[in-house]
Amino acid sequence: MIGLDVSDQSVKIVQLTNDALRQLVASCWQAMPAGLVEHGVIQQEAAVTKVLTEAFRLCQLGRVRADAVVASIPETQSFLRVIELPAMAVEEMDEAVRWEVAQHIPFGLDNVYIDWQAIGQGHTAATGRQEVLVGAAQRKVIDPLVRVLTALKVDVAALELESQAITRALVSAELRSHQGLVIVDLGGSATNVVIHDHGTMRFSASLQRGTSQLSRLLSAEDAQRLRGPRSEVLSAEVAQRVAERMRSGQEELVMEIHGIVEFYNGIDAQHRVREILLTGGGSNLPGLDRIFLRFFDNVHVQRGDPWANIIPVAREKKPPLPLRESVHFATSLGLALRSVDR
Repeated sequence: MIGLDVSDQSVKIVQLTNDALRQLVASCWQAMPAGLVEHGVIQQEAAVTKVLTEAFRLCQLGRVRADAVVASIPETQSFLRVIELPAMAVEEMDEAVRWEVAQHIPFGLDNVYIDWQAIGQGHTAATGRQEVLVGAAQRKVIDPLVRVLTALKVDVAALELESQAITRALVSAELRSHQGLVIVDLGGSATNVVIHDHGTMRFSASLQRGTSQLSRLLSAEDAQRLRGPRSEVLSAEVAQRVAERMRSGQEELVMEIHGIVEFYNGIDAQHRVREILLTGGGSNLPGLDRIFLRFFDNVHVQRGDPWANIIPVAREKKPPLPLRESVHFATSLGLALRSVDR
């Protein structure tokens, strides 16, 4: 399976074998030229097709035409929530879901694609009601992406929200049973916050602040040191300087994340954040761990492991990529892990 993660600033591709061991075949990162994708929306289809064609060529994938591709849908242009509905027959659910979603999204239903699934575990809904996980994505994102993938002539198995892919990569069988888990994915142009609780994803939000905005606080030389999955391992002196210059921007970002967590904690006593997993290239930023610990002193904060469901602890095998590089590929690894019925 091939996971394809396209964002405003980069293309990330991962290919895993389709056997039970799910070994890494290839992984690669390529910059996306400015202006071709903006806020997750493809602006220049022909140019993006050319970039992806070159990325596939450079990645040296095995059996490209034989493997299916799962591509990401950016969180910035999507909606993911658990909603409660009155208990009803399955055939009545579509209309009920669409009506409920219309109350939550700022754009008309005619402008989105909607998918949903009933939740039969975890948090118990009130008597006579049922929980449903709903995902919606804007057509202005999906339609050009589908046209680009069609032009590439790859076998597209599915399109999937970034939050779904990241959760599949990071949430191991052990973590799945934990309550109040938050995944914070710090990307180049946005930071995604995903709440996984009572056995399922329950909520996601996207903040329009990422590593590119934080890097503006640095000199051009220091900003370049942090760029890409093979970014420089900073000396203690440089790391301290970068952390100090980024501190105000990191604090503002973490304060926004803290506000999302407080909102979730305020729903009721069953909703309480207890653990945070950091991932994405921004999780490598110097000083960030300390700021999270200061704002979330009663929450366990740690780095997420993108190989958690590929290399279980019992196998005691070293990951094929270092963790500081692997976090850049969390979404694409999760996409490549998807099981698809063909």
